[in-house]
Amino acid sequence: MEKNTEKQEIGSSSERENCVEIKGDKTNENPFITGRLLITGDTHGDQGAMTYLGRQLREGDCLFVAGDFGYIFLNDTSEKSYLRDVNRFLAKLNCYLVFVDGNHENHPALNSYPVTTWNGARCHKICSRIIHVCRGEILKIYKSEEQTEPIKIWCFGGAFSIDRQYRKLNESYWEEELPTDEDYVNSSKNLEAEGYQIDFGITHTCPLYRVRTLGCYHAAREEEPLQNYFQWICDKLNQTNEASADGSDDKKGRGKRFKRWYFGHWHTDWNQNWLELKHLEELPQKCRAIYLDLEDMETGEVID
Repeated sequence: MEKNTEKQEIGSSSERENCVEIKGDKTNENPFITGRLLITGDTHGDQGAMTYLGRQLREGDCLFVAGDFGYIFLNDTSEKSYLRDVNRFLAKLNCYLVFVDGNHENHPALNSYPVTTWNGARCHKICSRIIHVCRGEILKIYKSEEQTEPIKIWCFGGAFSIDRQYRKLNESYWEEELPTDEDYVNSSKNLEAEGYQIDFGITHTCPLYRVRTLGCYHAAREEEPLQNYFQWICDKLNQTNEASADGSDDKKGRGKRFKRWYFGHWHTDWNQNWLELKHLEELPQKCRAIYLDLEDMETGEVID
């Protein structure tokens, strides 16, 4: 596996520039993503993890984080300075860092950033190369001018903090960690507009019936409405697949486009085939728990 060998390190710059606009960075609202689509799990503001991930990037890559991004938590000058350094590093490689929110985020701070449109989705532009996708939005990624159909990535952040007893409200956890009715409505509206024809899903927590396959330790009642909603999305994807398989869909075959659903939150790397979930046996796709792994979304290859 080739890796970028240029001697560039995140955090090495001493320049002080505004994070939202970096001079000389020719980014726009609908840039081509010419490299790989990579994804990893909860980074929790770990600068060592970001340095490692940065070393794996090649020119043109887009790195997704499946929630608990965590680099906007204290929302202080130190964090903002660090993100400016990360943004400069990304700009030099023409790369992007895109994330959904988890539960361990400073949601008021995230929501204070300007809302813009990036590759068809409503987002918070943290920096010109660091993007937070709002809940229920669908990214439409083009890799070249020759590509006629975009890669569609449905994003929906949020989850419940089971460690609230060790945290302080509005200081280390926020009620906004769980979705609102408006988030659910927005998501359903966007998916319906696309006929549930998506290529990937990126969420923080998982569908309800996925919980029992994880062997993990937490199952919070407060999170069940969100998991139930994701389970409903699973069923809609399943119905779309069935309609395409029997030819009843007027766009026959498109329902089989869905490839993988990635989620973080559970601190495990678990690649379980949909076929092991009996109620979804017709949908031969993967529901992927991701944490420390770095995976190429299009090939399913884990980057060493």
